[in-house]
Amino acid sequence: MKAFIKKYQWLFEFIGVAIILAVGIFAFVKQEVFLYIAGFALIIMGLLRIIPLLKTTKDMVLKIIYAVEILLNVVAGVLLVLEGGKDDYSENLMRYLVGAVLYLRGAIYFFATVIRKEATDHLQFIVHLAFITLGVVILATDYFTVKNLAFVVLILAIIAAFFIGYSGFRNYKNYRYERLAREETKKIIQKPAEKEEEGYVDPAPVKEDIIIPEEEEKEELNV
Repeated sequence: MKAFIKKYQWLFEFIGVAIILAVGIFAFVKQEVFLYIAGFALIIMGLLRIIPLLKTTKDMVLKIIYAVEILLNVVAGVLLVLEGGKDDYSENLMRYLVGAVLYLRGAIYFFATVIRKEATDHLQFIVHLAFITLGVVILATDYFTVKNLAFVVLILAIIAAFFIGYSGFRNYKNYRYERLAREETKKIIQKPAEKEEEGYVDPAPVKEDIIIPEEEEKEELNV
């Protein structure tokens, strides 16, 4: 299976380029798709987090807070999905809900680590600091809209398609050269085999004068 994927990697890359461009163009034309993406993302992250998070949290206060946070995430996701099905959807609803979710996640993290003394590390601190900052920026500005997101995603899709397409072009070129090299090698190997099949002819024996020892003795006596 690995050999097959490696051999035809260029084919998967070409298919990937087509899919990426199709998604980017579709998202640019049908901008309400971002409401579905954001909505289902919040729902899935909320439902998949609830059991492990509550089972591994010993603090009862944090359990209640986490449960409320997950419930709000799921509700926000459902609202976004429902809004995406409307013809006159609100472009600001996603900005408010996503910004609020990010800010709430950061605020709860700092409450859990500072007030409730929950264990943490440097990476979690940086990530949640970015969440709370990004949440404030999204809520305070009007840049985070489906129209702007559609434009950004289209640009990213074009850039990603270019790099993946270039990689696919190089892999396809290598595939063709390797195939050509194998064919030429087969031709070189087959030529000696064809000559052997035509038959092998022994070279004519070289005649040499053979001197008999008795004649040599007679010649010596005569001398």
